[in-house]
Amino acid sequence: MGKFDGILLCTDLDDTLLTSDKRVSEENRRAIEYFKSEGGLFTFATGRVIHGASLMLEYIMPNAPMICFNGAGIYDFNRNKMLWSMSLDSEALRVAEFIDREFPQAGIEICTEDKVYFSKVNRVVQEHKEIEKFPDNFADYRDIPEKWMKVLFMVEEYDIPALRKLIAESEFAEKYSFIQSSPYYYELLPSGASKGSGLLQLAELLRIDPKKTVGMGDNENDLTLIDYAGAGIAVANAIPEARRLADYITVDNNSSAAAAVIHSINDGKIQLV
Repeated sequence: MGKFDGILLCTDLDDTLLTSDKRVSEENRRAIEYFKSEGGLFTFATGRVIHGASLMLEYIMPNAPMICFNGAGIYDFNRNKMLWSMSLDSEALRVAEFIDREFPQAGIEICTEDKVYFSKVNRVVQEHKEIEKFPDNFADYRDIPEKWMKVLFMVEEYDIPALRKLIAESEFAEKYSFIQSSPYYYELLPSGASKGSGLLQLAELLRIDPKKTVGMGDNENDLTLIDYAGAGIAVANAIPEARRLADYITVDNNSSAAAAVIHSINDGKIQLV
């Protein structure tokens, strides 16, 4: 019997597990390996697509399937297989057309299960493409044949409030889930998709008691992850709403937050009942 048997730890990547320069600290790596060696199940809960999340495997390998697409998918790296997913309906095309027409400065990325299409490129889209090392894959959103998993509308930080207001007042506001995942990204997801619902789905797949789950995050797209987990953890650099929802607040992302949480579970400071 290991110290962490039956515990599922799901952590957001950017600004939670990762340092500000997109690394996993050595302290985090050691602590995660210790957690896994003592029976714990560790994975990512990320808004990233599979390709983007797989860049993290050079630092750490999850031993449980990953929550991806901000909760619209669960992917198993060991089997290279999507275990569960939700997708947008055909009407999502109208949302892309609406934003393209009414908010022309927005960049548009369409994410399918295994591709990212760059449908409208601006500075933010170009930077995202370079950071995530995506291949060139330019296509009009009207010409994409696969089912869409999610859509990213990408703008400068100062444009986010206006974009959110436009969508909130549109006919689409109640038909889909919309979430801000960074200062520059506002995402269109299938109705009901969230990291929190993905966590519960993953716990069911793994036959883990939801009370034995740990969810770590920092941003708006992590709120349900923090809220639905048996122990919801906000890093110190998290947005105020995430800190209010959290059962525990740990150190910031540049201070090996995952290691701090694992040590706190080990020492009994974080209780899972």
